[in-house]
Amino acid sequence: MSLDCIRLPRLLFPAQGIDLSRFAVIACDQFTAQPSYWEHAERFVGGEPSCLRLMLPEVWLSADDRPRIEAIHRTMQAYLHDGTLSPLPEGLMLIERDTGRGCPRRGVLLSFDLEAYDETPGADTPIRPTEATVTERVPARLAIRSEAPFELPHILLFLDDPAHTVLEPLFAACAELPPLYDFELMQGGGHITGRLVSPGAQTHAFESRLAAHAAPDACRARYGLGADAAPLVFATGDGNHSMAAAKAHWERVKATLSPEECETHPARWVLAELVNLHDGSICFEAVHRLLLDTDTSDALHFLTDWLAAEIPQDAKPCPITIRRQGQEMQFMLPVPDGVLPVTVLQSALDAYLHAHPRAGIDFIHGTDTLLHLADAPGRIGFVLPDFPKEQLFPYVMQHGVLPRKTFSMGTALEKRYYLEARAIR
Repeated sequence: MSLDCIRLPRLLFPAQGIDLSRFAVIACDQFTAQPSYWEHAERFVGGEPSCLRLMLPEVWLSADDRPRIEAIHRTMQAYLHDGTLSPLPEGLMLIERDTGRGCPRRGVLLSFDLEAYDETPGADTPIRPTEATVTERVPARLAIRSEAPFELPHILLFLDDPAHTVLEPLFAACAELPPLYDFELMQGGGHITGRLVSPGAQTHAFESRLAAHAAPDACRARYGLGADAAPLVFATGDGNHSMAAAKAHWERVKATLSPEECETHPARWVLAELVNLHDGSICFEAVHRLLLDTDTSDALHFLTDWLAAEIPQDAKPCPITIRRQGQEMQFMLPVPDGVLPVTVLQSALDAYLHAHPRAGIDFIHGTDTLLHLADAPGRIGFVLPDFPKEQLFPYVMQHGVLPRKTFSMGTALEKRYYLEARAIR
């Protein structure tokens, strides 16, 4: 392709006759505070082939995940050997996902070069994370990937294209292409359609548009950057931890390879769905905080005292809603200029958790879900303001990554479902 850091993938896909509504499963990091979601998924899938057997829902993470991970690897091998998964021809998968927002989310599956990605603060690579990682969420994904014959992505990468010049013409040109799949996702996930575009005139035109958009001079002009600035081309919108795990796995593999082998090894690439940040379906919503297993009165006193001591006195008060024991109240969060409210709140919560190791925290998508979960004893819910999506690329280039779990692309049910796969061994 015209850009060195992307290529057309050759996907693995379920065989004809497999119930895709049971096969496709939501990302592993969703509904971590609602085991009932995953229990229902187990009942719905039953004994049918499913990505539920190929991933580890983080609600079930434990001190010893090895038996589950070994079972995942065995199932992966079985699905390859018995034909549950088989290779498709090389091409672009155009995905339309209707989640009820009035217009479908449109994305294209591509392979991205992990040599062009770096999660290190201050990195100037073309592909960068948007949020800091939660380190405890990487090891299980890395352990799965380390012995996996293929990957299943829930990574979404953003393209900052407010003029809709890159992806949208491809979808318009291929609108009459017969779909490879077209079905309802389980448990209210909406409707999804996929069309496979073979290499040819449409893919070449797409490559040219993407290359023009990603050209360094065009990027610098778009953001008003200096001649020496390294622009951001692709930003991780979802799946930061999966990107981090893929990168860590590639670094391990790379250390065992010759320079020639490094050029062609499939683990060097990661499969992700490229989405225009300005797609009408993309809505940034805050990821809220839920403090667990705590004395709620003591926690609020601690946070108030910590903020008074650590945050400058000239910080502007930002009212946020908190909920505990069925009651809502306003909490005045002091926020200095140029700092995000989530940065201040997370710093205060980190201090509290350090001083109270028996307490815990969860990151919740959806205000209604947070308010419901916060009603249980020993919990406090903190409702954070949304982060404007137009600020994403400029903020990351200027400040680096956002605090972990700053925003979510919609609610939990709008997250990407595992479906297509790609060989990495």
